[in-house]
Amino acid sequence: MSLNQPQVEHLDRTDRVTLRSVLVGLILVVSVNTWPIYGLYVIHINQMVFSYMAMALMIPFVLLSLGINVALRRFRRSWALSPLELVVVFSMGLVGALFPLMNFTGLIMGHMSTPYYFATPENAWADRLHPHLPDWLFPDDQDDAMRHFYEGLPDGRPIPWRVWLGPLIWWFAFAGILTWTCLCVAVLLRRQWADVERLPFPAAQVALELVRESDRSIWPPLVRNRLFWIGLAIPLFVICWNIVGYFLPDFPKIPITRAGGGVTFLHISRYIPDRYFYIGVHFFIMGFAYWTSLEVLFSILFFYFLVCVEVGFFNRLGYSIGTPGLWSSAHAANAWQAFGALTFMLGWSLWVGRDHLARIWRLVRREDPAIDDREELFSYRTAIYGTLLGGCFVVGWLHASGMDLHVILPFLIGMTILYLGVARVMAETGLVYLRGTVMPPSFALFTLGSAAIRPASMATLAYSFAYFTDAKSLAMASSAHIARIAAAVRGSKRPTTAALALAGLVAAVTSVAFTLHLGYEYGAYNFRAFEFRTHPNIFNYYLRQMETALGPDWRRLGFYFGGLIVMGILTLARYRFPAWPLHPVGFAISETHAIRGTIFTIFLVWLTKTLIFRIGGIQLYRRGQPFFLGILCGFVLGVAISATVDAIWFPGSGHSVHHW
Repeated sequence: MSLNQPQVEHLDRTDRVTLRSVLVGLILVVSVNTWPIYGLYVIHINQMVFSYMAMALMIPFVLLSLGINVALRRFRRSWALSPLELVVVFSMGLVGALFPLMNFTGLIMGHMSTPYYFATPENAWADRLHPHLPDWLFPDDQDDAMRHFYEGLPDGRPIPWRVWLGPLIWWFAFAGILTWTCLCVAVLLRRQWADVERLPFPAAQVALELVRESDRSIWPPLVRNRLFWIGLAIPLFVICWNIVGYFLPDFPKIPITRAGGGVTFLHISRYIPDRYFYIGVHFFIMGFAYWTSLEVLFSILFFYFLVCVEVGFFNRLGYSIGTPGLWSSAHAANAWQAFGALTFMLGWSLWVGRDHLARIWRLVRREDPAIDDREELFSYRTAIYGTLLGGCFVVGWLHASGMDLHVILPFLIGMTILYLGVARVMAETGLVYLRGTVMPPSFALFTLGSAAIRPASMATLAYSFAYFTDAKSLAMASSAHIARIAAAVRGSKRPTTAALALAGLVAAVTSVAFTLHLGYEYGAYNFRAFEFRTHPNIFNYYLRQMETALGPDWRRLGFYFGGLIVMGILTLARYRFPAWPLHPVGFAISETHAIRGTIFTIFLVWLTKTLIFRIGGIQLYRRGQPFFLGILCGFVLGVAISATVDAIWFPGSGHSVHHW
């Protein structure tokens, strides 16, 4: 591990999970699943769950840890939440943030309703699509229930809750079991990733700095540093300056991100699209990326520019392997190449951890009862049985929904690579905006070929986008960080599991009920939201695939295996040559929209850290930690102020300042 990768050590205070921490966590869960939904759908402000560390979670948690809890320490210390209690609150918030908007709830409800609302004689969905939709997963359109959901209920009509109830139970049973399975896998891999491979978990490190206690001050250690307040002031000033422009359109704006407008694109070559190089500072990414190692930051930059050269070369030759596939990266060849790299990275991690996994298996067989799992959320035996039973449920659910077994195999392979791979990359890099370069339905489609997939299975591939259209709904990344954060705090964590289950249940009920209420009140089509307007593209795409009879796409698979081989060579070089400067993880994520949107900020952080280490070494790096933690907290508070201004003065025409 390089010097600038911080260890996440145990926090000092030993404590236990309390009823009050669970109640505070539930309040946070309800908050995460109400005001962000209203804010986006009705006021049209920022997308508050558009990252793995959702802004809808970060805003109240920063206010709790640096506001309410600090005040309680000042006036009545016994009332203040302990580090373990704050970890429980934060972990429950991470689970709750999996559900609202363009996560489980928005995508599931969009997939349930759009096949009926957008059906027309021209697209012939009634004949081509509806027969392949299981009635236990899709609600009846009786009494125009779907049309009223999209356009609003007539006066005096009640919300048709019963139409939705049955399908929602089955969808959220799947979402719940999937999340539980991810948590079980996270428990099984936590020690291997954190203690053996020494992954830094930068996002977890930031969360732990916010909950850390000090015997000498009411503030967390990094927060009482003057540099923290200087860092906090910078993004806060920029956002508040731009807020003035909300009222005075001619007021000059300080461009920060693509969401705020004014970002400059850098033209390199007519063969490389300008969208690959735009200049903007993303304070949210900056706050997390400072905790990422220099080696990883440099590798992300290196492989990103290498991919740009590759894209330019292919465009110069006019070479293409076809369209990238839905919600895949922009360039198909690079997308499949990177997905192959992600596959090798995940496989290598499991191979390196084979001794740890073998010990867990011996524990299950009662051959090694001495293995210590006291720092985990629950026992290894529970985790391995939970993984097996959860996997069986997922396979059974997919098969019952219409997916043939020979389609389930490549689909689940792609899904495992995506879920586990993205979680591991986030643990390595701290990049809270990440997505896969190839989606599991595309992996199954192009691996088998459309000729081998029946129409019913093709339909299941279409509505499988309900649980991973974008990176935010990948429960594995959140689960891995919950397991890591919990292990860093001394005390019994076993009751946390029940708190997390309760958080998921409350989040599902709250987000569904509130979304249905707003839909029938205002009309979901008026939300102007991705999850309720773009599904026709998904269904039409797979309906077109039903009409083809293509075999496996060997060009895509060629790039996939090529990426796998190159990743193997890069990994071997890193292990064999101590001075090797490139971390392979950069190759696995080099062609994604998320990296493209934050690459300039990654460059700034890398340059800053390089200068810091050359000037003052590890001591100066540690002295800079409060400054970057302040930048993160200042941006979070600035987004909160912007959202408040929009809610009061600009309802229906809010401003976006938070996006990749």
